[in-house]
Amino acid sequence: MNLVVDIGNTSLKYSSTTDIGIKKVRQLKYSKKKPIFIIKFLKNQFKTHKIIYICSVVTEIDKIIKENLKAFRKELIFINKKKLTSLVHSQVNLSQLGNDRIINVLSAIKIYPKSKSFIIIDLGTATTLDIVINYKYFGGVILPGRTTSYENLVSLASGIKNMKFSNDTYILGKNTSQALMSGFNIGYKLMIESYLKLIKTTYKRNFKVIFTGGYASTIINKKTKFIYREDLTLLGTSFYQNFLNEKH
Repeated sequence: MNLVVDIGNTSLKYSSTTDIGIKKVRQLKYSKKKPIFIIKFLKNQFKTHKIIYICSVVTEIDKIIKENLKAFRKELIFINKKKLTSLVHSQVNLSQLGNDRIINVLSAIKIYPKSKSFIIIDLGTATTLDIVINYKYFGGVILPGRTTSYENLVSLASGIKNMKFSNDTYILGKNTSQALMSGFNIGYKLMIESYLKLIKTTYKRNFKVIFTGGYASTIINKKTKFIYREDLTLLGTSFYQNFLNEKH
């Protein structure tokens, strides 16, 4: 078995690959100040996995991994977005496109081959909306993450420093706490829905909408027609080598 790893700004997700996909997704919260936990985890995984494929957006963590796992360098394969240029529109600045965002494009195309156009919403430390038209990454939007933006607000506004977050939904708050939760829950959801409506109206495409990321479950529910794929980035990482082989 091989291992696929998704390194984000605050957490690391991983799973073992199988002939039909990937196993259960597991998550490791980490601090950039204490990367030793990532090193220990990867060393342990080498005991049972032949090759590790890594999709990372944290270059300092990449460097630490390479420096501390020199003995296993041949088994470490980092996603190289330059090898995925066929998935990106010619007008897009590839150098400023995160590895996770382009690997999500590969994942969506492979999972749903009958669809040509996608809107991929990743709700993590940052919230990104990425547009795929005719199998190519066309452009995107970066917003402050749902929790990130409100934690920053709470840290700066003295009147709400002790407010606790919850999933309570209020259209109008009768006090500061309820008003904050209205913006935190309903307000953020409406912002995402408005962006989706604007993109669909502007480009007039039959987009397949896919949500991923740790906070996606708070935005969508069973009544929506959107898709939630927790494993989107990890699956895309598992498709990486086969995609390169197909190109050649």
